[in-house]
Amino acid sequence: MDKIKSLIGILQITDSFFPSGAFAYSWGLETYVSEGRVKDMNGLVEFLRAYLAGMTRRCDALAVKLCIEAAGAKDVQTVLRIDRLIHSMKLAGEMREGSMQTGRQLLKVMGLLHKSAMPEGFAQAVERGEAPGHHPVVFALVCNSLGAARDEALAAYLYSAAAGIVSAGVRLIPIGHTEGQKVIEDIKPLLAGIAEEVLSLDEDDISAFAPGIEIGAMRHEHLYTRLFRS
Repeated sequence: MDKIKSLIGILQITDSFFPSGAFAYSWGLETYVSEGRVKDMNGLVEFLRAYLAGMTRRCDALAVKLCIEAAGAKDVQTVLRIDRLIHSMKLAGEMREGSMQTGRQLLKVMGLLHKSAMPEGFAQAVERGEAPGHHPVVFALVCNSLGAARDEALAAYLYSAAAGIVSAGVRLIPIGHTEGQKVIEDIKPLLAGIAEEVLSLDEDDISAFAPGIEIGAMRHEHLYTRLFRS
């Protein structure tokens, strides 16, 4: 029963219905669409592959893995350190703010729904300005408080990150929802491969490198019209 409850909890926080505000962010995709560099399903697949490889694999996904392990060991200092480290990896202002805003919103909502010592302590650190409160860090702490297994939490995070960008692509390009599902089906092996790789990494491996996407994200705030906040 506990395993089923934790799985339901993961499904709840990764559902598009959950009020984290993630639906308002395209993470640089809107710039690519606006400039005509992504204009169909194949372009969305290529963007998604680049984003997951450069911005997610050894950055946010690795943060989820490390923080859920640290939370299990009640190692608060490691969680705070990784949160600050992730902050330094996000060079584009809109991406940095988006990660913090969705993280803090997740922390706020789950604080109302599910009390736990580690998330509550982290929320206090965020309020004191000791931690930025980035989404992958909060996601890991919440998953740990729900009793979720590390590997399941990591897989859920990766799927949620990919699905969020696909959802943005469906609205921006636009493409149909069936095509969006085809994109997700196409990158499933990549998600599994990233999860397997991340499980073998440690804190020294944290990095992010996707200059094209980061520059696109920086240009986003100067677009003439914008549907998304990043």
